[in-house]
Amino acid sequence: MVGLRRLILFGCLWGFCRLPSAFACRYNVRETGFVDLGIEQYNFYGYIRNDTPADIVSGFEQTLSAAFEDSNIKSEIINVEQEKEHPALKYLKSLQIKSFPAAVLVSPDGQSLIVPVVEPNRPFKDTLSSAIDDVLSSPAREEILQQVIERYGVVLLIEGTDAQENERAKAAVLAAIRTIEAQMDMLPKPIARPPVMVAVDSPPQLLAKQERGAREKILLWSLGVDANEGERPHIAIIYGKARWIGPLFKSEQITEANLTAVLFVIGEDCECSIDHRWVQGTMLPVRWDRKLQAKTAANLGFDPESPIIKSEIGLIVGRGIGGSSYPGVPVASGQVGTEAESDANHEVMPKQLKDVTMSGCGDNSRDANSPRDEGIYRPLRTMALVTIGLTAVVVIIGIAVLLRPGKI
Repeated sequence: MVGLRRLILFGCLWGFCRLPSAFACRYNVRETGFVDLGIEQYNFYGYIRNDTPADIVSGFEQTLSAAFEDSNIKSEIINVEQEKEHPALKYLKSLQIKSFPAAVLVSPDGQSLIVPVVEPNRPFKDTLSSAIDDVLSSPAREEILQQVIERYGVVLLIEGTDAQENERAKAAVLAAIRTIEAQMDMLPKPIARPPVMVAVDSPPQLLAKQERGAREKILLWSLGVDANEGERPHIAIIYGKARWIGPLFKSEQITEANLTAVLFVIGEDCECSIDHRWVQGTMLPVRWDRKLQAKTAANLGFDPESPIIKSEIGLIVGRGIGGSSYPGVPVASGQVGTEAESDANHEVMPKQLKDVTMSGCGDNSRDANSPRDEGIYRPLRTMALVTIGLTAVVVIIGIAVLLRPGKI
């Protein structure tokens, strides 16, 4: 019967069309951003001397032992007179620290910041606890954490003092969000909610607000935002586990095209052939507790803390857990840090990010040493070729059945 023949042909063609999705990555870039491979830690160094009072030493030890448990920050107490070869002593010199106790926060790419832990007429443990709270949390970071769990990502706008520039930046952000939202139905994997904008005051205005300003100082520092650059707005795109992707956009760099180019990457298949160092960018210093973790697992449909998931994502990004060193922060024009590269070595928009939005995830050129060319992917390529061959046979049989004279 003609109807049955058509049904057979349709089934064969449907199977053939479904083939690419069978070999797509299980995850999109957004999902991989929730997996912490343990190579992006911040370090909190507490410095003491032999003559540091015992109650202060014990306060350091007791507070730090549990304070950073649910965070991406590792703490260590250093006796500067007993550990004279410790590599973290270099921060005392670069930051001109001469009084103790003292504390320094160091980002994965080597930026360092003094964390005040001593205040006149205030118990040390109280000062230390407040300082740690400011390191781990702030109103803007809390909002970011709540949004990235449920949404495509967050476009963080740090406003300048120029109202006209702020409005132009907001317009670019909203236009980019609309562009992404209009194409979310075509993503390799569905994402329920589009990106959202989170805005904070300009650095001078923010830091003038005593309580909130002190807490947001860590956020500005982690993004490489110069507090003296108050006029121009800045934008960073955040996704996954408070992970920063792409450049730190400033002023004239804030355009719909630039923002859309980075946002597109978040929704791509994780096997997209961009350089995964751009995907695994710097995480903000945050507290990621069990409640957030449970909410994330429920939203994603898998537990990003699972050792199996971590191993799988580690292979995808081309570095197993405990493998190669941290690649550094995203491009940030004017980035300040002991290990940051100069602006001359950076493009405003990485070429590979441009390629993704222009040609998709199948046509981009890649280095011969790209992780996708390593031995681990050869069996997948072989399996793909075999399956393509078998599918072609099925299609041919289906066509033959359709064209065969006589009844079925």
